[in-house]
Amino acid sequence: MSNNSMTLGQKLKSYKRTPFSFLMMLLVLLSAVITFAVLIFLIAYVLINGVPYLKPSLFSLTYTSENASLMPALINTVIMTLLSLLIAVPFGIFSAIFLVEYAGRGNKFVEVIRLTTETLQGIPSIVYGLFGMLFFVSTCGWGFSILAGAFTLSIMVLPLIMRSTKELGYENEKKHSKTRISMRGTIFVI
Repeated sequence: MSNNSMTLGQKLKSYKRTPFSFLMMLLVLLSAVITFAVLIFLIAYVLINGVPYLKPSLFSLTYTSENASLMPALINTVIMTLLSLLIAVPFGIFSAIFLVEYAGRGNKFVEVIRLTTETLQGIPSIVYGLFGMLFFVSTCGWGFSILAGAFTLSIMVLPLIMRSTKELGYENEKKHSKTRISMRGTIFVI
């Protein structure tokens, strides 16, 4: 009989034999209830204290010292995200396709790129920000611009895009390589 089909009485009898399991179940349930209660309290606190300060002027397009609007920051965030993805996605996808399809798995170049992308994934975002400020802002002379931020963000997300595409490419390579070979196809066919 599985645990799902047991009645409450049968479960309680099984806990009589193992009181430690019953105690642990109670502690886990208590922890879950406390965590959920704290989450509800935090959400309610933020809503109760924050909603009175929401005004239509908070989302106006003009930003002045009297009107601290969020709309320019939101628009700049969307623009910077789209620009960084526009830069990083093609480069990441094409480089991953090259590494999977053309360079081969045992190649030393592929291993160096793999090690580099794994290392770049472990770097904290503050280090990327410092690099972007030193290289794009100071060295390249772009100043504090959306373009400097977009290039910094694109360098930050590039390892993630490359790794995801490489894993997808390896899976497709396993699925389709025998089909391609049996049909006398080249790498360009499938």
